[in-house]
Amino acid sequence: MRNAQKTILAILGALTLAALAAVIFTWQWADYRARLRAMRSNVRHQESLVDTRALDTAEQLSQLAESRREKGYAQEALRLADYSVDAAFTAALQDAAQNPGPLTAQTKQITERLKAAEVTVTASQARVAQLTQQIAKANEKTKENLQQQLSLAQAQLELDQDELDDEHQDLIRAGGDKQATIQNLRDQHEASQKAAAAQANAGTPAGATPSIELTTSRSLVAQVEAWLSFHSKQNLLRQAQQNAFDRQSKLAVEHDALEKALSEEKVQKKIISKQSKTVPKAGGTQNAVTPAVAGTTNGTPANETTGASAGGPNSQDAALSFLKDLTVDQKNLTHLVKRIETEQELATLYGNWIDYVTVRKRAYVHGMFLAAFWILVIGLLVFGANVGAQRFFSDLSPEQRQLQTMRTVVLFAVQALGMVLILLVIFGKPSNFATVVALAGAGLTVALKDFIVGFFGWFVLMGRDGIRPGDWVEINGVGGEVLEVGLFHTVLLETGSWTDAAHPTGRKITFVNSFAIEGHYINFSTTGQWLWDEVQVQAPSGSDPYPIAEEIQKIVAEITATKESVPNSGLPGVAFPNAKGSASTAPSVSVRLEGSGVTISVRYLTRASERQEVRARLYRALIELLRQETSSRARV
Repeated sequence: MRNAQKTILAILGALTLAALAAVIFTWQWADYRARLRAMRSNVRHQESLVDTRALDTAEQLSQLAESRREKGYAQEALRLADYSVDAAFTAALQDAAQNPGPLTAQTKQITERLKAAEVTVTASQARVAQLTQQIAKANEKTKENLQQQLSLAQAQLELDQDELDDEHQDLIRAGGDKQATIQNLRDQHEASQKAAAAQANAGTPAGATPSIELTTSRSLVAQVEAWLSFHSKQNLLRQAQQNAFDRQSKLAVEHDALEKALSEEKVQKKIISKQSKTVPKAGGTQNAVTPAVAGTTNGTPANETTGASAGGPNSQDAALSFLKDLTVDQKNLTHLVKRIETEQELATLYGNWIDYVTVRKRAYVHGMFLAAFWILVIGLLVFGANVGAQRFFSDLSPEQRQLQTMRTVVLFAVQALGMVLILLVIFGKPSNFATVVALAGAGLTVALKDFIVGFFGWFVLMGRDGIRPGDWVEINGVGGEVLEVGLFHTVLLETGSWTDAAHPTGRKITFVNSFAIEGHYINFSTTGQWLWDEVQVQAPSGSDPYPIAEEIQKIVAEITATKESVPNSGLPGVAFPNAKGSASTAPSVSVRLEGSGVTISVRYLTRASERQEVRARLYRALIELLRQETSSRARV
């Protein structure tokens, strides 16, 4: 490797390691959507003056409801959550009215401008009202002038009102009008609720995919998917229930604090009632104990207040204000009790929903166990069928070897059937089963053409006129002894062409059965096991070839006649049962010119297994005949 290649390889390796380190370092950054949702949720809840999470959670869970009972739970949860949020808005508005936010430097300036704008608007309204009254009483001469002044005053009033609204909006944006801000949030909340209700009334859109929780399939995959869906829903419901409990606890703390404060205020109310009885009916200089609330309101200690002030209008106004505050606190306490009860009902509802989901989950767990049971049963049945088929075919006698060909078919069919049944249990029946089967069959037929032809070719090869292990065959020019005939492949021990030496070459030849079916095959070991062999002899130069041909014919007939089955071979009835003419089994001799000499050819019938032996005997006899012919010519 050259230096440049080494440098490039080193740079690529370093960059790869750096990229891997960066991927590991930023692994937690991949789920950015969840992080953004969490950030938006935190910011929204921090900036919001009213906690609307109860309704947000109920709306999210309502989208997960599928069955009729779950939809009932969802509707009830939405009702309770909406009541809880409305109560939270009402409480926030009351709190904002009683406890306005502290003024900052910015809000203080805006408040001063707002007050000045209010004064201006009041003055403009008074001016418009005055001119309106004057026009009603004026005569025709002065009415036109007054009408112009009224139009000018109304335009000024509209301008002043716009300035007042603008100052009010500036105060809201600056956070100086807490009550108005909460009211805007409430209006937005009600608008979103109306939009959600309209969308819910629209119903489920057409073509929507049915939920897996409503599946009627008993397949293992469907059961697992439904269980996972219910498990996720159960976790969300538990979180929603815990949130309801947390809100209930928080409201309970506020309730206890308000109840304690209310008890203290009631004690002060009793003191005021007792003091009011000691106040003289007419104004005098009697020294009386000043109500505690008056001292608190005016910022003056009770022992520094005169009797006149105690019994005067200021004392009565303070007592009235105190009683109004006490009434508001009592209403807030009752309101808190209702909110606590609402959160408790919401938590109980979520608990009932969780129980329903748990029951459904257990049903799908049972379905998963049932599917696993059927898979195991099918596996046991397939195993038992395999063992039974192997024992049945192993007990057959050697004479029934054709039945052995069914062994592989039976085992393959049993295993294929078991696999199909197991897949149906796992994945279920396809929705368009016929279409799926047709398309799958067409695709498999094209892709597995050779294997399909080879499989069905196995039945042809193992048929009546087929081949068996041990047969001597020639398949598309490849000759040899059959070692194995399988479902898809055939194995030969190569021996070459029948005209060559019949000794094995030592090579095994394996080919798909379709190789023999699509072409042709020759079996030299079929019934009778006959084949025609041919021997050619060169007649001696100068001799008469016909006497030699006659002698050769006699020798061949004599040698082949010594074999048991040749004279009584019954070739016409065995080899060619449907032939119109009879086929002769006698040797035939032909004499023909080849080049400068005469060639004598003799064809004879012999068994395939005895071909080499018969040929060897013929060669010895023919050599002896030619030697005698040569010797006789030499003596002459």
